[in-house]
Amino acid sequence: MAEFKKLQKKLSQLKNCCSKNQKYNILVAVVHPCHIKEIQKKTKPKSSCKVPVATIVVTDQSEIERKVVLWRDAAFWSLTVFPGDIVLLTDIIMYENAWCGEVMLQSTFTSQLLNLGNCSALNAEKFYSLVDDGVLHGLLAYLSSEFPHFRDIPQRQVQRLDDVQYVQLDQLQPNALVHSILKIINISVLTESVYSYRGGSQRKIILTVEQNRDQHYRMVLWGAGAAWYPQLQRKKDHIWAFKYLLVQCSSVSGDLELHTTPWSSCECLFDDDKRAVEFKEKFQKSQTSLMELTRLSALLDEKCSGVVQVKAHILELKFTISTGQYKQLIFSADTSLECVLASLPMITYSGCAKCALELEADENMIYKQCIRCLPYSKVKTFYRPALMTVEDEGHEIYVHVVSELMEKIFLNIPADWLKRSVVPSSDITYSAIVADLCHSLLADTEASYWLEIRSHFVLDENSYPLQKDFHLLNFHPDL
Repeated sequence: MAEFKKLQKKLSQLKNCCSKNQKYNILVAVVHPCHIKEIQKKTKPKSSCKVPVATIVVTDQSEIERKVVLWRDAAFWSLTVFPGDIVLLTDIIMYENAWCGEVMLQSTFTSQLLNLGNCSALNAEKFYSLVDDGVLHGLLAYLSSEFPHFRDIPQRQVQRLDDVQYVQLDQLQPNALVHSILKIINISVLTESVYSYRGGSQRKIILTVEQNRDQHYRMVLWGAGAAWYPQLQRKKDHIWAFKYLLVQCSSVSGDLELHTTPWSSCECLFDDDKRAVEFKEKFQKSQTSLMELTRLSALLDEKCSGVVQVKAHILELKFTISTGQYKQLIFSADTSLECVLASLPMITYSGCAKCALELEADENMIYKQCIRCLPYSKVKTFYRPALMTVEDEGHEIYVHVVSELMEKIFLNIPADWLKRSVVPSSDITYSAIVADLCHSLLADTEASYWLEIRSHFVLDENSYPLQKDFHLLNFHPDL
């Protein structure tokens, strides 16, 4: 401990050091960190690899700011420090940037970082055994005078790797490390998103996970975590325990996401594992929000907001067509099979294969690119969303049906298969099957179907519904 105090140097003293290989310990305040990036580093004349690197700007009572370059695993320290944090950096070396003549500091393989906490709520006495009390108080006094805005930064709890807790997904906080027990719903490999890891190209892998039914979150596998993909795919139906995940806000949606870190690990839990048993019990209880209602009258009378199941007859399917001027196409029991078949091209559209945005085409049938998904430029055919009218004992509601569920209603026949033949050298195409499905769905006035619906009622002070919306979540055609 005494060696730390003896070796502590101020940033102004480092400028006058002659030895570039000598290592120092510095007690500084973080002015601002930066994001981690990867750079190409040559290891041999004809080979190279990419390594992670990050830079934090620090200062002390010398009134000098210095950049500290953090290499390899040390780069991930930048995720754990925030403006105003007091940090002790050990085994730091000094060098002069030949391009700009700037004196900079950088980490070594033996470097360590100790985060003492934010200057506005630091218990100085707790660290007297590690750092010189005079140096520490001098640094705090300087920050209070020259960086008063650091005191306005909201206080947060400094996390340590040996004190990470298991948390529920609905209690996530950004920029925190967590453990979590999760159920995997879906695994997606993004072919358009590629990054470099250890000198090779790697695709971005995203998991859809949940702890409560229908409450989905995203988890992104980075670096070594991407190697989990085969075992996660094989045992997707099992319960998994993940450790040392970083919670971050998505730069696109703003939602909280889980990201793997260099410390992350995963474990497939056996069915008799206590953690898996407790998870399944909580998961089953979360299904209580799914109300078993068999009549529309009960739903409308109770004005229930949530996920419900109803058994009802389908009266109409209404599609909005956006060709020039908006118009509507309505299928009902009176619509003939020939009319449905002829109208199928109108209830499909070509859109961005990533976000499903409808794309316009010029006179040469070249589609405009989706600006928000560039450089991804693939085009896919989709069914148009529909407004479904369902009825039960004289009560009717209008249910919104998204494109993916229209495909499920049509027995999962993709919209870009409609012109294909069902079997080679046959005149029967998939469009004939879809048209027959759609026609029979509406023409059979005796048929009822189980529909899983998310309902939302907006009521006034007298419980009168000012607004009611219904969205289809699932469709069961076998009932």
